[in-house]
Amino acid sequence: MFKGRTDMAVEDIGADFSFDVDRKISGMIFKKCKVDKKLSQKIGKDEGIYYTIDNIDYYNKDKDIIKLICGVIQDVIQNHTNIQDILVVGLGNPTITPDSLGPLVVNKIEVNRHLEKKFRFQVSAITPGVMGQTGMESSEIIKAICDDFRPHLVIVIDALACNDPNRMCHSIQLSTAGINPGAGIGNNRKKLAKSTLGTNVLAIGIPTVCDINIFSEEVKNDYFVTPNNIDEAMDILSLIIAKGINKALMAE
Repeated sequence: MFKGRTDMAVEDIGADFSFDVDRKISGMIFKKCKVDKKLSQKIGKDEGIYYTIDNIDYYNKDKDIIKLICGVIQDVIQNHTNIQDILVVGLGNPTITPDSLGPLVVNKIEVNRHLEKKFRFQVSAITPGVMGQTGMESSEIIKAICDDFRPHLVIVIDALACNDPNRMCHSIQLSTAGINPGAGIGNNRKKLAKSTLGTNVLAIGIPTVCDINIFSEEVKNDYFVTPNNIDEAMDILSLIIAKGINKALMAE
């Protein structure tokens, strides 16, 4: 069977792997896995902790999904000391629906870094656009911002590609390994990770496309498919991701 390109670490790990956490929550499947150097070389994914939420029902279980996302973000923050300044980055092209997740999420983030009142976390947000719009790599823009005010954590949101069509808009991956934008569709851009930005990174992604060759190997073109309700899905899922981030970061 054809194996499509994927950004989902869980699809590269294999069925015989024993996850650190693997349990059902409100009908969803929550998995946590630490990818060490050995496993990284085996599956071709960067080292870090990967959290996967499968079987999400974004129509009826939005509160449960928000709670899980919030919990993962808080778990990541607790694993580091002195996290205060946080930058939320929405990658992608807002004019291409399957690639619009990042900008849509950023539009719904509750920023507070500009306010006089001191919050537990100082939150700022940016949508750097895509190279075709700005002439610059997203990583260059984000690195310049990080060099300027040095956030303690960068949360990056992006649309992903998956190998299993059932995961399109029904899975979420969160990872401390950072992200390689465009890797799943063969359009690799510069990595966004602690090694490149000089600060902690948490990547949050939802697979919105799948290689067409998963359905038919007779199609030789480099095409990807997306769900027919992608507009509605992006509206709902971007709000869910934003609420999860806001809930985790708005604690007094």
